[in-house]
Amino acid sequence: MRSIKILVCCLLLLFSELAPAQTMWKYFSPDDFASRRKKVMEKIGDGVAVLLGAELTESYTKFRQDNNFYYLTGVEVPDAVLFIDGKNKQSILLVPDNIPNDIKTEAIIKPGEQAANTYKFNRVISRTSLSNLLQRFAGSGQALYLQFVPQELAEMSRDRCTMIRTNHTNDPWDGRISKEVNFINKIKERFPATTISDLTPILDDMRWIKDTKEIAVMRECGRIGCLGINEAIKVTRPGIYEYQTVAACDFIYEDMGTAGPAYYAIAASGERGLIWHYNANNHLLEAGTVLLIDYAPELNYYTTDITRTWPVEGEFSAEQLKFYSCVREARDEIIKAMKPGVTLKDLEKIGEAVYKKNGLEKYWFGYVGHFVGMAVHDVGSYDKPFVEGVVFNVEPILEDKDKKIHIRLEDTIVITATGSENLTPQSPVDPKAIYALVKEKGIGEK
Repeated sequence: MRSIKILVCCLLLLFSELAPAQTMWKYFSPDDFASRRKKVMEKIGDGVAVLLGAELTESYTKFRQDNNFYYLTGVEVPDAVLFIDGKNKQSILLVPDNIPNDIKTEAIIKPGEQAANTYKFNRVISRTSLSNLLQRFAGSGQALYLQFVPQELAEMSRDRCTMIRTNHTNDPWDGRISKEVNFINKIKERFPATTISDLTPILDDMRWIKDTKEIAVMRECGRIGCLGINEAIKVTRPGIYEYQTVAACDFIYEDMGTAGPAYYAIAASGERGLIWHYNANNHLLEAGTVLLIDYAPELNYYTTDITRTWPVEGEFSAEQLKFYSCVREARDEIIKAMKPGVTLKDLEKIGEAVYKKNGLEKYWFGYVGHFVGMAVHDVGSYDKPFVEGVVFNVEPILEDKDKKIHIRLEDTIVITATGSENLTPQSPVDPKAIYALVKEKGIGEK
C-alpha cells in the first residue's frame, strides 16, 4: 500500500510539472516553438534576434502575448524577452522576477533549469540580465535582428497598427513613437557600432505558410465561427437590434472556449452595409433589407474571417437575389481555382469574368481578399504565387450605393497540395438553406 501511495505521489508531481504545457498548448508542443526558433537561427546566420514580449495593458483586459513572440515561444508572460543566438545556436528567455497575479497560473514561468527544460530553451533567466546580455552580444560584433513593425495583440493587424502609429508620429501635437522604434533607438544610442537588421521579413515568410497544426487550429476556429453566424441567422427578425444578432455569435464563441473576437463585430443591416467596417451595431432590423455579419473568433492565437449576408425576413427580393447569386458564383469559382501556383491576379480575373457573365461588370472593382492567420489581416506577399499552406480569404463584394444594397460573402481558404480547402463551410450560402435557418428558433427564443 505504501509503495502505491509513493507511486501516486510521483505521478501527481510529474503531472504538476507537465500541467502548464498541457493546459496552454492544446494544439502545439514546446518542440514546435523550438523548431521555429531553429529556423530563425538558420536565417540570421551569426546574428542575434531580440524580441520584446507584450506588456500588461493599462485596462482591465486579459493579457495577450504579441503574435510573433508567441509564435516563437508559446510563452504568455508579460515583459518577457527572447534572444535567439544564431552563431551559438542557443535561445534564451528572460522573464520578470515579479509576475502580476492576474496572469493565468499555468502561464507563470520562473527562471531556472526546470522552466528551460519544459519550454525547450537553453536558459531561462531573470529579465534583470537584459542589459548585460545586450552588452555581451553587441560587444561580440554580432548583428542584432530586431522587429521594425508594431506588435500584434488582441484584435490587431499590422495594417491598422502601422496606420495609427504613423498618425501618432506625424501629429505635431503628439509625436509618440512606437515601442519598437524606441527600442531600436536605444540600441543605436548605447551600442552605436552594432549592426541592426530587420527581423520582420524572416518572420513574415515563416508565418505566411501554415503547418498542419496551425491549419488544424484555424479549421476549428472556422467551425466555431460558422456556428456563431448560424445562430445569428436564426435569431434574425424585424424589430430587434443589430447587436442582438452579435450577442448570439458571442454566446457560441464563449461557450466553445475561444479567446474572444478576432476583430470587432460588423453587423450591418440595410444601407449600413455600404460602410465596410461599420461597427455601431445599434440599428433596428427592418423587413425588406438584408443583414450582413462579418465576425469571427480567435482560438489559440489564430483567427478566421467569415461573412454571410441574408434577408432580415422571408427571402431575398428579386434584385437582392440577383446581386447575391453573382457574389456567390464568384466566390465558388474563385475557391475552385485556388491551388499552388495561382496568383491573386488570376483570381481577380476569375471574379471579374463572373460579374461580366451576369451583366454586372460595372460593380466589379478588383478586390478578392487578404491573408488570414494569427492576425485577421495577416502577413504575406500579394505578388507571390500561392503555395501549399497559405491561408487566404475569398471576399467578393457587390454594392449599389444608389439602391443602398451591399452584398458580401467571405470564407477562409487554405491552399493544399492539389487545390484548396474551405475552413468555413459550415455556414450555408445556398439561399434555400439560409431561408430554412432564418425560420429556426435561436438562442433565447421560445
